[in-house]
Amino acid sequence: HLVAIYDPSTVKLMTCPKFNTANRTGKQKVIDMMKRYGAIVGINGGGFEDPDGYGSDIPLGYVIKDGKIIWSTSNKAQNLIGFTEDNKLLLVNATGEEAINMGIRDALQFGPFLIVNGESIKYKSNVGGYERAARTSIAQRRDGIVLFLVTEGTHTMGPNMQEVAEALQQYGAYNAANLDGGTSAQLVINDKVINNPKNIFGQSVNNGQGRAVVTAWGLIPNAE
Repeated sequence: HLVAIYDPSTVKLMTCPKFNTANRTGKQKVIDMMKRYGAIVGINGGGFEDPDGYGSDIPLGYVIKDGKIIWSTSNKAQNLIGFTEDNKLLLVNATGEEAINMGIRDALQFGPFLIVNGESIKYKSNVGGYERAARTSIAQRRDGIVLFLVTEGTHTMGPNMQEVAEALQQYGAYNAANLDGGTSAQLVINDKVINNPKNIFGQSVNNGQGRAVVTAWGLIPNAE
């Protein structure tokens, strides 16, 4: 499932209402996150602590929103996926402070990077513990168009990283990165979940509504 967003200034980071609550109630499905932000298209974003398979509202690594670090678990350089103030997808290994100095407005920590400045990264081994799975990725073409890609799959079926990179290259991706996949993979358009999120047993998640997550990317129309 591929969505092309022609105005990159409308691609913004969304987050769940709260991080690190005592009873994990801060996490939220992408479809519900979008309603809070007024988004019309959305995909899930970065990872989160998941000690028992039920998820949590604790993001893994940096979360940067509107040029400010709103969550971090380390002050070391990490793989950051984000958009700059001039709406360019920036893939960089840096600390949150360094990324903000580079002009980052919204970013999250995840990976791996798939395409960097037109060069596809070659993966010969599995990523995230699974060779094949449902995948979510974000990319941008040289003309600024942003691509959201979400695939179907389970932890034994679906594309591998190399296939995702190749698919994005076919649509002109100049920079691209992997986002959280597997059970978390979600694409929502106009309040409808387009893909079929499944758990490790191949069962639909939350009646097809997808798993609660901590971050997402959304197409949020600019105010007139």
